Amino acid sequence: MAFAAHIGSLLETLHARAPAKVDALVPVKRDVAHGLLSVGLKVHCLNNAELFAPLVNALGGEGRVLERNVFKRSEAKFCLVLPAVGSAEAAILLLECLEEYTGCRMFNNSDIQLQVCSPGRLYSRNAALHAIGFYLSSDTLRQYSLEDFATTVSGNYYHRGKRLVIYDAGLIGEFDAAFARWGRTQRGLTIRPTLPFLNGRTDILVGPGSRIDIHNINLLATLLVHAQSSDSDGYWSSLGELLISDLVALLDRHLLTGLVEAPWTCISEFDGGAAHDELFLSALQELTAYAAAEATRLELNHSSRPPSRNSTCMRCKSSLAPIARSSRLYRKRRMEVANEHGTSARLGTRANSRADP
Repeated sequence: MAFAAHIGSLLETLHARAPAKVDALVPVKRDVAHGLLSVGLKVHCLNNAELFAPLVNALGGEGRVLERNVFKRSEAKFCLVLPAVGSAEAAILLLECLEEYTGCRMFNNSDIQLQVCSPGRLYSRNAALHAIGFYLSSDTLRQYSLEDFATTVSGNYYHRGKRLVIYDAGLIGEFDAAFARWGRTQRGLTIRPTLPFLNGRTDILVGPGSRIDIHNINLLATLLVHAQSSDSDGYWSSLGELLISDLVALLDRHLLTGLVEAPWTCISEFDGGAAHDELFLSALQELTAYAAAEATRLELNHSSRPPSRNSTCMRCKSSLAPIARSSRLYRKRRMEVANEHGTSARLGTRANSRADP
């Protein structure tokens, strides 16, 4: 079972070295932003583990904080499991608190591998679209090897394989469902006090991650989870279905539809093994080759402009069209909700969520 520090005790500890950011995080840590899912984080530390020693000791020592966690990247010194928070903004702020406390850069650092955890197990097809959407919407054009996805649960009892997308460990582990959930009834928006999942997560092994990655993963996961909700219960289900349609149409236009059928997830020994891992890697490499070609084409077409910080897939407008369209429609609809319900649509999420620890 993984240990996730209680949010109250963690923030109390972090406050000693990051008082301003902790003070900003405390009042919003469980607020759900406009019906998006809550966000969990795991931090895989590949080097400079000594920077985290004061934090680990303050939280109770390695035996309490680290050794109970059976899951980590194979090459990592340790994996720090952070408590879930209500929004991507809160998750980013929490990482910035860690950054100030430890002196270790959390974003775009090859020594820090981020894992973003979203509540709800996506169907295998939607999990594939989640991974594809994450890659195409990232502000970094990544090249992965299969060993980048090797974890301590790749081949053991849990059979998670070497994959970009990882499901939870079933009934093993901790799951915080006490976050508000936006649903839909015949009367319109309804805000329920808890998530409808007893357990179940869909995680993405980002690698060196950015703030944009966390926001994009959160939006994509929300729309895809709502799209597969029974009886269209998810408030954003119609927008999620539109995202799926747009992404599939994009892949079809570029002769990449077959990527969705690749084994992007693994939940049993029948999905695992070297052969299935290689099939997944082949699909991912086809996606990265497409993104790299688009980035090169756009770089040549815009060679007169100043170069970007990275050769990024964010410049590939055709790739981003479905995600950008869904993002625009999401922002438009949430403003309509705010106008219909005043501030209650957002502030009500705090009132309906679990009391502050």
